[in-house]
Amino acid sequence: MKKFALALLLVLPFSAQANQDLVLDGERWLAKFTAYVCDDGNTQTATPVDISSRNIIFTTASADYSLDNILLKATYTEGDSTCNYSTLMLADNALWTVSLTQSKAYATSGTSDCSEGKAYLDQLLAKNDYKYLHGRVAVYVPVSDAADLCDSDKVGIHIQVTGRVK
Repeated sequence: MKKFALALLLVLPFSAQANQDLVLDGERWLAKFTAYVCDDGNTQTATPVDISSRNIIFTTASADYSLDNILLKATYTEGDSTCNYSTLMLADNALWTVSLTQSKAYATSGTSDCSEGKAYLDQLLAKNDYKYLHGRVAVYVPVSDAADLCDSDKVGIHIQVTGRVK
């Protein structure tokens, strides 16, 4: 019985961590998703069909002091489940690109393992151009209806800085 109790104590912390978002070390700047935008970073457009059909909602973002390391969060539905998604990305300021370095998805309700939505988001956010617009950032992602929405091959996920971590 003692061995079972000890084993349970060792397993519980890991299972609790499985249902938590990724954490950005040194988080300093807080931001939130505001809209989808076209190439200029200002012209708002509708939600791309690839994103709306999966019920993906980008929610918040944050960055470290250097602005090189970014945490982006989203929610989506998959089957009977509501899923949380978080990704750590690294910006290359010389090339104006941002690349996914790590991601995580888990269900907050339902029975799905959230793997289909995670795979889609990982592919969508793998490596993209970005544009910095004084306190705002747009990460440009390839979506099937970008030409209809923006006369382009991509649409921007627009993120607005909301404050600083105290």
